Amino acid sequence: MSIPRISTRRPVAVAMLFLAISLLGIISFLRLPIDLLPDVSYPRLVVYTTYPDVAPAEVERLITERVEAQGAAVPGVEKVTSVSRDGVSLVTLRFAWGTDMDFAMLNVRERVDNIREVLPETSERPRILRIDPESEPIMVLSVAGGADLWATKDFVETVFRRRLEQLDGVAQAAVTGGLDREIQVEVDPNLLAAYGLEMEEVAVALDRANFSAPGGSILRGRYRYPLRTLGEFQTVEQIGQVVVGRQQTPGNEQQESEDSYRLVRLSDVARVVDGFADRESIARYNGAEAVGLLVYKESGANTVAVADQIEDALGILALEFPDITVDIAYSQAGFIADSISNVVQALVFGGMLAFLVLFLFLRDPRYPFAIALAIPISVVGAFALMEAFGVSLNIMSLGGMALGVGMLVDNSIIVLENIFRHRQQGVPSEEASALGGEEVQGAITASTLTTISVFGPIIYIEGVAGELFGDLSLAVAFSLLASLLVALTLLPGMAARFVDRARLAERPDRVRARPRSGVLARIGRAMLWLVMLPLRLIAGAFSLGRALVVFWWEGLALASGRAFGPLLAAFDRGFQRFADRYHRLLELSLDHRGRVLVVSAAALAFTLALALALDRDLLPDVDQGGFRVRLELSEGTGLAATASAVEEIERSLQGDLAVETVFSRVGEDVRSYMESEETTGAHTGTLEVRLRPGTATEDVLERVRDVE
Repeated sequence: MSIPRISTRRPVAVAMLFLAISLLGIISFLRLPIDLLPDVSYPRLVVYTTYPDVAPAEVERLITERVEAQGAAVPGVEKVTSVSRDGVSLVTLRFAWGTDMDFAMLNVRERVDNIREVLPETSERPRILRIDPESEPIMVLSVAGGADLWATKDFVETVFRRRLEQLDGVAQAAVTGGLDREIQVEVDPNLLAAYGLEMEEVAVALDRANFSAPGGSILRGRYRYPLRTLGEFQTVEQIGQVVVGRQQTPGNEQQESEDSYRLVRLSDVARVVDGFADRESIARYNGAEAVGLLVYKESGANTVAVADQIEDALGILALEFPDITVDIAYSQAGFIADSISNVVQALVFGGMLAFLVLFLFLRDPRYPFAIALAIPISVVGAFALMEAFGVSLNIMSLGGMALGVGMLVDNSIIVLENIFRHRQQGVPSEEASALGGEEVQGAITASTLTTISVFGPIIYIEGVAGELFGDLSLAVAFSLLASLLVALTLLPGMAARFVDRARLAERPDRVRARPRSGVLARIGRAMLWLVMLPLRLIAGAFSLGRALVVFWWEGLALASGRAFGPLLAAFDRGFQRFADRYHRLLELSLDHRGRVLVVSAAALAFTLALALALDRDLLPDVDQGGFRVRLELSEGTGLAATASAVEEIERSLQGDLAVETVFSRVGEDVRSYMESEETTGAHTGTLEVRLRPGTATEDVLERVRDVE
């Protein structure tokens, strides 16, 4: 027995099957991560090592060469490149596509730890960074309103950063800009020489004075109490009281008592300043200095959901701390939500147009409505497969589903058209549905598998293209498989329920004759009737619902025929004229086959020429309502000079009425190298420009370039 025939005879089983599929699809849709693009993980690792205040030549000789030697020995490494700059070593390891980067990172970590002992003592422990587009922050916040930049940054680190990192899906909240407190000890060389001391003695004395260590433990009854000696500085004044040496007093050179020596304290040879560290980065928002907070999401987290949680948390923090102003300088969530909304709208409009086309040709609205109902069921079924295979909701996967909608309608049209043909020949509804599905099940299955075989091999493409278009091919395959299941099961089952009005009118009334029985038999039937009453009520409700559906179907068919009669007649006349002209054109083409082949060859050549002249790019240019400006001055430029150049660019940008906000970062940023392998330092700056809604980004860019 074929699948369509089983579906027509088991309507309840088919209904339960698709209710279960719809439920799984809805649950999967709620659990699917939402992002702009698929997860593209580049097979690259960066070993980042800092060696402060050392020239690039020494950094390369003492750190970079040793890290390169260990990195080249890691299994799977195809290429090793490095950049040595003032105080920084960056070694990039490139692996083959398909490499498990988690194991690769473990191997690199093991190799780098082996050379930790031979690296310079003043160098920091090497950090291993992953090159990942998702390393870009999903949201950039500007915080202002504190007493000064140091107080604002301290408040952001202790309150805002910790509060945001507690949210689900937030991996890190990095603070940039502001001032860092630093206790500076300014030693006077003349006083140091007068007391006969060396700089190393001062450093050792400070290190020993600011020290805490375990002090053993004591036993009291059944309990053991650990002890710890606390010797760390609590105030700035305590630093000046540190003893850095002893000086023998005049006239007591022959005595060795304590009174013959004078204690030399740090305040005698140096000045202790409670100041700020040299700035490595500056953050500005709309022309004023601020503290930036860069929020990064966890891998696989829902970008839109995480951004919503962050905005809710910021609303609560604004109520708790009204003196602090927090502005969202940049957010990916808005553009992602708009992009996905546009794709969903295209999918819905495509289904509506398919319904309209089918209605114009079949005239009976029940069949197009069945197909319109099959579209969301197929899409929801595809969501369940996407969640099972780890495919996220992004513009590529949703674009594949929108592409699949047009093709999944094809299977449904073929099945319903064949059922409609048998119904016009007088075959009963149930038999016409089963026979119509059986005749074309092989053809639509072969057609679906052929299309899947075209998109399927895309998942085996290596590189960024394979990572991007893999989700598209899987989405197309999943939607087509769901549409095939719908076309072979749900549509025949629904079409079998379309009651033929002629047969309904000819159906005789059923009359049941009850045999006469005794008292005991009547009592038994009454008890059985009471027991079966709940089941009878459910069956009655089901029958009533089925009768209402049938009545609605029939009323819809009659109403559409009366309401759209003139429109359908006009469509028939127009289509008939088109068919006549096509018939004449076809006859003309068959009579002049040589000319048709020549014209076709010329059209093919012209198309190929146009294809060769088209621009080539991985992804199309998308207007995200903003752009980024990167400034890089000559090596060695100070932070103040770079900040001054950034201020000039800010003023020119803010002079444009289309610019809404400008957030700039000046100075070193390790994560920018992770994103684009661009070196950063005091000579570089980045400006995030957000435009007003409805503004074309290209027009603003042209005006900005003209100003420059």
